[in-house]
Amino acid sequence: MAKKLMNTAVQTGPRRIGRHTIQRLLLYYLVAGGILLLLTAVFPQRAMTPAGDIPPTGMAEGLDWLRWRLAVMPLGAPAWVDACVQMVGAFLLVLPIAFTYIRTRTRVKYDHSLVQTVVMLPIVVTAILVVVQDSLALAFSLAGIVAAVRFRNNLRESGDAVYIFGSIGIGFASGIHALSVATALSVTFVVVELVLWRLDLGAEFDDMFNRLCMPSGADRAAPPSSAGDVPEPTGGNGRKRGASESPDSDPRLTTLRIYVDDLAAGRLAVEQVLARDAKVWTASSTEPGEGTAGVLEYRVRPRKSVGLAAVRDNLLRDGAPHIIATDETDAAHRL
Repeated sequence: MAKKLMNTAVQTGPRRIGRHTIQRLLLYYLVAGGILLLLTAVFPQRAMTPAGDIPPTGMAEGLDWLRWRLAVMPLGAPAWVDACVQMVGAFLLVLPIAFTYIRTRTRVKYDHSLVQTVVMLPIVVTAILVVVQDSLALAFSLAGIVAAVRFRNNLRESGDAVYIFGSIGIGFASGIHALSVATALSVTFVVVELVLWRLDLGAEFDDMFNRLCMPSGADRAAPPSSAGDVPEPTGGNGRKRGASESPDSDPRLTTLRIYVDDLAAGRLAVEQVLARDAKVWTASSTEPGEGTAGVLEYRVRPRKSVGLAAVRDNLLRDGAPHIIATDETDAAHRL
């Protein structure tokens, strides 16, 4: 029971990145950046090192001189050492991505195998690119080998695929000796993913619509009204719905969700349009929103001469400015 309550709290609680999370990520990137700079200076790439054992001169070549002084192999590291440096760089830069995945997933959505894949994939990709380099023959041979191996895996969420692509991108950048690009990709990926998770842009439709499309309190021209000012739901003939009336008994009825900036004024505008354009209609529910805004739900059977699309258009036109949008919830009409 305690675990269940904890999981529920994690899923429904407010999303906060946390000061300690940001501090740890910043500290990690600073330490990892220092390690990568030191490794690339101690074990420089062979093609990028100065010729011979003569140190570079001149103020413009100060960084090259520092690298020459730190390099244990001034003429350049051998291929296997250079490959190890690039793989270490890929490993260091992909760890924050794996941490971000763990931070932004609940216990139910967490996939431990994906974390291992995200960490190991850039290392393998880096080694492959170091081997292939500029050889077209090796590239085609590798393509044939990979095509012979088939992998099947169902991700729990479509967003998990982004982490796979991110780790592959870091592996590619490291494999072509572009650790600066890999660093930029790692930092940008972590920042954007944490911001998207913090803003909860993958929320349910109603939540996102209310957050992005519904007007704020300053935009509403109608005076504030209390819940007691909202009239009771009425049927198509103007009478209050009785307990014996069942809107679900007719399969021809369609559920319309109507987003309004004021429940009282919006209900009046909706029912005026439905009284004219609908053969049968009944109010089913009301969901209060921020301030006086909310969502009205009606079960509607439009007149044959009008049609459901025309009813929605008339609601938006004749119900302005109080009716903001309409949403058709019946699956049969969404196909």
